[in-house]
Amino acid sequence: MLTRKLHGAALAAGTALALAPLGLAGCSTGSSSTVIHTPALKTSGGRATARSSVQTTILAVTTSNGLALPGGLTPASAIRTVRSVMHHRAALATGASTGACNNGQKQSQVTNADQSVTTTTDLYYEPACVTLENEEIVKTAAPGNTPMTASGTLVTYDKSGAVTSSHVLALSSTTSNANNTTTETITLTDNASATVGGTVIDQVGATCVGAPNAVTMTCSVAHIGTTSGTTTGEAIALDATAGTNGANATESVNASFYFGSLGLSQSGTTWGVTNAGAFNSASGSYGYASTGTTGNGTLTLKDNLYAYSETATLAPTGLSVNLIQNPNSAFNTTSNIATATVDAGGNGTMNYADGTAEPIWGGLIGV
Repeated sequence: MLTRKLHGAALAAGTALALAPLGLAGCSTGSSSTVIHTPALKTSGGRATARSSVQTTILAVTTSNGLALPGGLTPASAIRTVRSVMHHRAALATGASTGACNNGQKQSQVTNADQSVTTTTDLYYEPACVTLENEEIVKTAAPGNTPMTASGTLVTYDKSGAVTSSHVLALSSTTSNANNTTTETITLTDNASATVGGTVIDQVGATCVGAPNAVTMTCSVAHIGTTSGTTTGEAIALDATAGTNGANATESVNASFYFGSLGLSQSGTTWGVTNAGAFNSASGSYGYASTGTTGNGTLTLKDNLYAYSETATLAPTGLSVNLIQNPNSAFNTTSNIATATVDAGGNGTMNYADGTAEPIWGGLIGV
């Protein structure tokens, strides 16, 4: 059975951006007959495609697999708290942050006077709970409220104790019944900044729809984020089906990539990116374990403009991504584009082949 977790949006719409500003040309010629090939990463569109490919993978993995980056605290993990309260199950609790440490994590849960529930989860860099990596605090409305709502925060830290990102979360879940069919709709928004109370530089909207513990699930996810003055965005559609007889769940991934001055939009259960047409698109598939308390899966993704090919592996320790360019697969003429590693807390680094790098905090690149 599929377990929903949030982060998501779909909508692949719009016209292509002008090629000149994005630097989409692959080569140029001067007054002589010499052809000068321009590496893809030296163009705005090529770099934006690399970033959006990796960000799409992180969002797809987080949204599709209920446990996301295993054991970690990405904004999507807050959905576990909401669903556990909705269905009257106690969330996993290992004690307050001053209490017992359970393999790098401490958690406490308090029922407030109004019957709302506040869950605080601390994740540490070490199994012995020495250096704080993430802290997530989610307040869930009392069971029985319709819709079920929650609000929360996620703050990430580097090993020196400095804040690296701050996320403000809002969640809601509704259940409807029609024609003897129960449908659950869960929505998450995440507004992230580099500091607590700082300027929002990344936004995520996601909605997943399906019957509780259903065999099928659809998710719509949209994200926009600004890194080094450049804003990129993705609109992602995910359709997942649980495996049978012990087989992995399978999922289709379809994304549109955006570049420019962007915004997020929501229409019903669909999220999209506004203010610019998509300049590129990508599609792929994800196969992942449908049961268990850790993540295991493999995702592949290819874009249509730059011929980037991506392979990502989710393991109990986190996510690893490898992105290459293969413009002529018949001759296997590949070039390295980027790699990324994301740990159990949703934090890591994206390394480009040109020697530059961007941080990943709370599952978002460049925050």
